Amino acid sequence: MLALPLALALASVADPEPAAAASAPAPTAAPSPANRRRARFQAFSREGDPLKRRAMIGISGVLMQAAPLRVRAVQIDPRDVGRSAALGGLGIFGRYRPKPIVGLDLEVRSGSVRYRRSDAEVGVSQDQVLAEVGTGLYLGRGDVAQFALSAGLGGMYTLVRYDAGDTSGRQAFGSAVFRLGAEAEFLLKRVAIVLSFRTYGVATARDRVRSKGELFAGLSGEDRNAPVAKLATMLVGSLGLAYRF
Repeated sequence: MLALPLALALASVADPEPAAAASAPAPTAAPSPANRRRARFQAFSREGDPLKRRAMIGISGVLMQAAPLRVRAVQIDPRDVGRSAALGGLGIFGRYRPKPIVGLDLEVRSGSVRYRRSDAEVGVSQDQVLAEVGTGLYLGRGDVAQFALSAGLGGMYTLVRYDAGDTSGRQAFGSAVFRLGAEAEFLLKRVAIVLSFRTYGVATARDRVRSKGELFAGLSGEDRNAPVAKLATMLVGSLGLAYRF
């Protein structure tokens, strides 16, 4: 007879009150505006391994600074030329990272400039296309920013057109180039902002030039050579946007 009251007493001690067992969780505080902005930025920023996407292809705006042409076929006042010429253009590029510290690139860049005489209808236009292959050594490798030193080899095609009123002509020639530079990449999820600054050594065989037009009919020797120095330097800067995959 004593077993039933003793079992009821033990059950009442072992089981807590229903109100304590079903206590409600504490309410969660709403995220602050700063935390929401940080979450949106992290969602847009790159994710995973910095080398998860090793390749990119993109387009860039290009600015080339070079020595002005040494024009002999027509007369242009040196004061209308200046000590250097700035050629603006576009470029396309592709890059691949086989190793975290090494990158390979292939690029094609263009630039154009026009020279004019202020006192006569004389104009000279210069258009050039630069193609090169190179490699980069990535010394700074962060989750968002990557920095590299680069070097490369390539070739450049230059076309010079002359307009001297009733007469005209054109010259086309090629050059070999070697470059050293610095690169910066700012990585987002699917795109990258790419900056580069490079210096080029340019070697031109001045006598290996194709000259056409009536302007060159009576010229010979030095007057028909390419209007550039045999050895020259050129500075090139670019700002590009690339798709990463």
